[in-house]
Amino acid sequence: MLSLCALPWWAALSAQAATTLEIGDQKGNAQAILEASGALQGADYQVNWHEFASAAPLLEALRVGSLDAGSVGDAPLTFAIAAGLEAKALSAYHSDGLSIIVPGDAALHSVGDLAGKRIGVARGSIGHLIVLDQLGKAGLSAHDVSLIYLTPAEASLALSRGDVDAVGTWEPYVSFSAKQQGTREIATLRSRTYFVASDSALAEKRAALDDFAERLAQAREWGREHRQAYAEAFAKVTGLPLDVAAATIERNDNTPEPISAEVVARQQNVIDLYQQAGLIPTHLDAHDFFAESP
Repeated sequence: MLSLCALPWWAALSAQAATTLEIGDQKGNAQAILEASGALQGADYQVNWHEFASAAPLLEALRVGSLDAGSVGDAPLTFAIAAGLEAKALSAYHSDGLSIIVPGDAALHSVGDLAGKRIGVARGSIGHLIVLDQLGKAGLSAHDVSLIYLTPAEASLALSRGDVDAVGTWEPYVSFSAKQQGTREIATLRSRTYFVASDSALAEKRAALDDFAERLAQAREWGREHRQAYAEAFAKVTGLPLDVAAATIERNDNTPEPISAEVVARQQNVIDLYQQAGLIPTHLDAHDFFAESP
């Protein structure tokens, strides 16, 4: 296949115009803000959206070639790359919204109280990450609790039924559980989200992917300044109640940040934590998680 740079300028423009990006999204997050902000207007490519409940199935779709790119957390990306995914992060965001939640009336007030308890998590997710991280800080390990592997929706339901004692989860599940079930948080952790593309998509559609990443960053900045409009769009795309959407956005601001040495070091910490917990079999170098500049 000829690269765009090898084509005449008019042919290169036509080739880019014919490009379609298959983008994975979690609970309408990126789609909502891009549509509300209008940041995709004028793009010389089309976008097909594919919604997923969590990062794991999105990353699997990326692995098998059903997607070109999508936004996922630092923890599930680690899990997926360790399992053979060939992909790179193009941009990074940091946000709050990662929590361990318990029923409002539970006699659980700190992570130390979770010893011997059942904790629902999505395996390899950022919810799994916060549980491992906070257990370690409390002088405990995964061996001191019973980890129950569930999807985010299953975990919320299990908590409401009393089938688990706590859940490690993220937005919008944190706000939904708080508004609908009266749950409360006993621990929080700041996390990072990456816009990630498969190596094959980067080889074939790099210009469009870089442009999309830039437009997504612009949309994130717009969302921080137009929270009400963003919340309304988020509620419309996801079907969430408006109060849940607004609470989610208030917590999960997704502030763009450059891929710096600090970001790479933080990613290495996640890798090391997962390796120490036995979740990934081999050592990985965080530098390999990020795309080089074109």
